[in-house]
Amino acid sequence: MRRGQYVIGTGATKGRLLPPLLAAALLAIALYAQFCCPQGFSAMRNLLFDAYMAVFPAAPQAPVTIVEIDEQALMEHGPWPWPPATLGTLLERLATAGAGTAALTMIPSTEAGHGAHSGPDRHVRGPGAPPDPLAEGLALLPTVVGYALTDQGGSGAPPPRRVGLAVVGVAPARLHKRLPASLLPSAASVGTAAGLGALNVFPDPDGRVRRMPLVVQMGDELFPSLSAEVLRVATGAGSYLVRAAADAGADAPLSIRIGARIVPLDDNGEIWLHYAPRAALPVLGAAEVMAGAVPAPQLADRIVLVAVSAPGIGSRVVSPSGEALSAAVIHAQAVSQLLAGAHPVRPRWAPGAEAIAGALASLLLILLSLRLRGAWLVLSGLLLVAAVLAGGFWSFRQHLLLFDALTPAATIVAVFTVLSLSSYVVTERERRFIERAFSSFVSPNLVRYLMRHPEQLRLRGERRECSFVMTDLAGFTPMVERSAPEALVDLLNDYLDGLIRIAFQHDGTLERIVGDAVSVHFSAPVVQPDHAARALACALDIDRFAADFAARMRGDGIAFGDTRIGVHTGEVIVGNFGGRSQLDYRAFGDPINTTARLESANRFFGTRIAVSARTVAQCGQTPLRPIGSLMLKGKRTPIETFTPLAEQEIASGLADAYARAYRLAERHDPGARAAFEDCAARFPHDALAHFHLERLRRGEFGVEIRLEK
Repeated sequence: MRRGQYVIGTGATKGRLLPPLLAAALLAIALYAQFCCPQGFSAMRNLLFDAYMAVFPAAPQAPVTIVEIDEQALMEHGPWPWPPATLGTLLERLATAGAGTAALTMIPSTEAGHGAHSGPDRHVRGPGAPPDPLAEGLALLPTVVGYALTDQGGSGAPPPRRVGLAVVGVAPARLHKRLPASLLPSAASVGTAAGLGALNVFPDPDGRVRRMPLVVQMGDELFPSLSAEVLRVATGAGSYLVRAAADAGADAPLSIRIGARIVPLDDNGEIWLHYAPRAALPVLGAAEVMAGAVPAPQLADRIVLVAVSAPGIGSRVVSPSGEALSAAVIHAQAVSQLLAGAHPVRPRWAPGAEAIAGALASLLLILLSLRLRGAWLVLSGLLLVAAVLAGGFWSFRQHLLLFDALTPAATIVAVFTVLSLSSYVVTERERRFIERAFSSFVSPNLVRYLMRHPEQLRLRGERRECSFVMTDLAGFTPMVERSAPEALVDLLNDYLDGLIRIAFQHDGTLERIVGDAVSVHFSAPVVQPDHAARALACALDIDRFAADFAARMRGDGIAFGDTRIGVHTGEVIVGNFGGRSQLDYRAFGDPINTTARLESANRFFGTRIAVSARTVAQCGQTPLRPIGSLMLKGKRTPIETFTPLAEQEIASGLADAYARAYRLAERHDPGARAAFEDCAARFPHDALAHFHLERLRRGEFGVEIRLEK
């Protein structure tokens, strides 16, 4: 006895240790994936960071204004691109209003109707040439002019710099996104502008712009972006200093110094954008500015970014919220947060901190699982997930730190799932044994459902649409009279075992067996949205099995009849019936009687399966042919009925010949009789074609068939 008790105790101990061991193994795999495949989590991480910024948007207080060349401006001053004189006039108006700094977030044209030039030779103005009106406008106030780096066309000449840009560090900076060519404005614009900056932004794979570069790279050289140049010009800073990380422990792989500001960058020279609400940035129309209709305080001493915003003109980018924005808006967002000295940062040590947070929380949950069960363990898991997510939001709200709290939260959820599933496997071993035992007598899906929902063992019912399959063996009574009892029992058990096995394979519920007849229903007790398709597929499999079984029996000299099958769908009442002494789960309703009559109707047509139109309407591409509109006994409306088509019936042309004849009969066409005569002659073994032919010969017409039995 002690040895037996010792063995049982050891097995129980092993069972209790299995869930924690499996959870620990999953935790190790999750941590390995985080370090080896960080890009696999980038999409989820970006969505979380978008949520941070949506919940806590920026509140810009920097003096930044956007002037948009919109439809009104194009209507009043001509189509885009504007000639240099028109842009020069806009800059003159900004200077007159007292703007502190301006920036053109487009590449200005050198003459009307032409875009930016791509080669330096086309920017040169000869001696004695008239003054460039755009250059004159640029000279009136400090202005930054945009250019673009590109990998499609452009010039191989590097863009000029207005100030120096030094790079220091243990290794030369090499950004991930380097471009080989440039698209530059005119030489006069370049010479007069206070700053020149790259307009490039690099959207994420989902097309949304979440970061703004402060430096870009062409070949092996770094150049400032337009946002960086606006900050430099607006603050009167000198040259740039880009510093590469001296070691892996630094907070950022790169940083840039602009005047007194040191801005950490990611490994592509970018900062994260903390978007402010669109209404927080003042936006003026270029037409109002050029008309002098804008009060001076709205422009005085402000940084003004000019952009083209008319539909179909100018570049547009998509914010994390899915809003299409002009280039000026995102540069304004970047300049505003740079001036405020506050922008989101993702430290280099963030992935390690996230992995540690996920590991510690998961290990704590594993330890708690040794003591807690059920709702208490669920509550513990929810609290740990909530704590990790709250920590991520708190870090962003208080310090603008971007921590990926979703990855450790997902790790905790995965560990909890493994703990729950493996605990279920261990604790449900005996219940599965009971389920297997009961499944020998009733439908396995019913047993599984009742094991999960024992409260359903009550005397109550509900209305539900279900599908039904009923079978009957032709000639069973004469076979009973001719057969020995022992042989008949074995034969019938083999036959019924095959039918029931097929019903269970399709997750049907065995309702009852009466002699040789079997009744199966679908979508009760467990709702099955595809119950009609399951019922039809079950009927087809039963038909194949029954035909093979009958052929084998006849080969052994036993006169085994055909199996007739009816399939129908309708609303019934399902539930447990039978009183307190015996519970019997079954369905009640007219669709059951209809199914039985469809099964019985097969004997009139020479078919083996009769399927109602209500079932067919919910099925897929199963090939069927119509039997007719059956007026069953006791019914007021006919039921359109079908029977499946075998592959050989389709290949032989029977399906097409029958369909043509049936359509003629359906239309009461006099040619229907000739068509069915032709079909019956070509296919003499098709009982259904002969049935319709005999009806037509008796003077009946149409496809409505009245059955009184």
